[in-house]
Amino acid sequence: MSRKKPSGAPNKVPRRALLPLAALLAAAVLAGVTLWLILRPAPLELPYLTARRVVVMDVDSGRILADVDGDTPHSPASLTKMMTVFLVLDDIERGKLSWEDTCTVTPAEAFTLGSKYGMRPGQVFTVRELVAGAIMVSGCDCIQCLVKLCAPSEADFVARMNEKAAQLGMEGSHFVNPTGIDASGHYMTARDVARLARALVREHPEILDFTSVPSLELGGRTFQNIHRLVGRDPRVKGLKTGTTTIGGFSVCTYAEGDRGRYLVVLMDSNSDATRFSETVAILDLLLGEG
Repeated sequence: MSRKKPSGAPNKVPRRALLPLAALLAAAVLAGVTLWLILRPAPLELPYLTARRVVVMDVDSGRILADVDGDTPHSPASLTKMMTVFLVLDDIERGKLSWEDTCTVTPAEAFTLGSKYGMRPGQVFTVRELVAGAIMVSGCDCIQCLVKLCAPSEADFVARMNEKAAQLGMEGSHFVNPTGIDASGHYMTARDVARLARALVREHPEILDFTSVPSLELGGRTFQNIHRLVGRDPRVKGLKTGTTTIGGFSVCTYAEGDRGRYLVVLMDSNSDATRFSETVAILDLLLGEG
């Protein structure tokens, strides 16, 4: 006696009927992989560089195009300030801080260690001016004012820096101060510098209003961009330099052109001039001669 199939039971697809579908899927995957292998950019062949740690990144894809010792921790100097300003821009975006909020300079900020914009105790600066002074002039005095506006203490702010680094996947970095002064336990890798810079320009493109111009007039004050390629090379839109005794001469450069958007990170170059000339050499390979 034949047994009736229960009503509502699913129809079983014969295994032989699935074979053509599986073959089509396998062929599609194979075609996709083959196309990717054909179209993917060839690894970037770097010229001779004095920089000891180098990373070149495609901003849109996040792909690393070149890496020389990019995962070795190194003193980042003022490249640190990108993280500090990142948190300030986060606070502005969340409404915790305004561009027109002000800070009255105290001796602690005016006479802090490191490079300075040149504040005097008693002067009043807006957040917009402080960001310009921090990211363009690399003023540690401006950084300390921003930290005071954003956190109860420097230690609290540094804790936020390390939390943000973890969120961004910066596994080779650790901060102990917001300025980049050489200190034990304060380090970044070149790969993490690129990762940080990519997140900064993607999440806060307004940073380019400061970094992409050679100078800026705000409130009767002038802020000169110390990234020497800005205004001289039309491809370059900033981003940040860093120089200390231990860290050497470093620079993170954001550039764009018809061929795409790129970040070039050079850490511990031989000299101030070399870090910029070597950056230009890499940009010529990426974007064509400027």
